[in-house]
Amino acid sequence: MTTWIVVADTARARFFRVERQHAPERTLVQKSMHPETSEVLVEIEDLFHPESRLHDSELASDAPGMSSVAGMHSKFGMDEKVSPKEEEGIRFAKELAQTLKAQNRQFDRLYLIAPPHFLGLLRPDLDKAVVSKIVLEIDKELSHHSVEDIRTHLPEHLG
Repeated sequence: MTTWIVVADTARARFFRVERQHAPERTLVQKSMHPETSEVLVEIEDLFHPESRLHDSELASDAPGMSSVAGMHSKFGMDEKVSPKEEEGIRFAKELAQTLKAQNRQFDRLYLIAPPHFLGLLRPDLDKAVVSKIVLEIDKELSHHSVEDIRTHLPEHLG
């Protein structure tokens, strides 16, 4: 049974595969293991979406425009329904969902770790087959944390 862990935010998604190590090899990989188990997280992919790191002013060339209604003397501002930065987060969530769908046969179990807002952006685009393999969602921002730190937020046994 193959287990994957995806740790993501609006600009980065890290993919890990859980591998079981035999006790003699344990000392070689101690740094990336949970102390009580022989399950090792091996990073297999790292996706970046640098546009999500930009400021709104770097993503949009202008402020929202002004409008008026025929026959009226007043004007009103037109607000954006979604900010450019939010739009980039939505794009990356769709990209991540497509990647998981394409890789669906590579894993049997999936752990998702992401901030609550990004999980909310991601869920609507996840394929039903991918959703059926999700074992646990953890709503934390850990995409820039070490493998050791990520492992401490996961259950002791992942398989």
